[in-house]
Amino acid sequence: MKGRKLVYFALAFIFVLASVFQTQPAPTEAAAKTGYVSISSGKLNVRSGPGSSYKVIGSLSNNAAVTVSGQTKNGWSQITYKKKRAYVASKYLRMYSFLMDKTKVYTYKTNGVSYTHTYEGKNNGWDEWRDSSTRGTFVISENSKGLYLGWPESEYYTEISYPLKSGKTWRHDFDTRITYKITGTNGTVKTQAGTFKSITTVQSSEGYINYYAPKIGLVKQVYRGKTVSELVKLAKK
Repeated sequence: MKGRKLVYFALAFIFVLASVFQTQPAPTEAAAKTGYVSISSGKLNVRSGPGSSYKVIGSLSNNAAVTVSGQTKNGWSQITYKKKRAYVASKYLRMYSFLMDKTKVYTYKTNGVSYTHTYEGKNNGWDEWRDSSTRGTFVISENSKGLYLGWPESEYYTEISYPLKSGKTWRHDFDTRITYKITGTNGTVKTQAGTFKSITTVQSSEGYINYYAPKIGLVKQVYRGKTVSELVKLAKK
């Protein structure tokens, strides 16, 4: 009789555990991928479970890279945070980034002339890069609405409009006569710096076609069928 009671107790304990785990939507199984925090301001809360009622255990800044191991049906992504399992709202993540690699020196060749782009640091939240051809700097930023290029304390424009989708169009931010269109999101481009995959192609109404590689940025520009600029070297700083 005593042994039978122990069996009943064990079964009851298992049923209780099962009911607890069923209240948490299981993430869909998928290979771990890199996601990027995509918010316009503030920071993204990191929680202990897949829901807004779970405890906040930390926060992440815009463009922070995280390892995403799965997503729940109710809109939460399972990530690795401080070497532990955690969750963030999926709507604040994008699974691509076209920001330039700050650890590398970019060498381009335009109309036969070579020049470099080197990361300088942050400038009012933007990534600032030095251009050896002008001896000046430019700035780049990225959020949930797009990738932007501009100049310190000056104007900027949208290089790629997000969310990423082939066929998407938009107008130049301060010259609305110019329009852009994403004509592809999974191409391959070869330059002197190497072969780049998962290329996003953007064509302007002026005839320019830009090719962007994930986590690298612009790798090639073509005008009316002729290459006018391309990445020829990508080296560690």
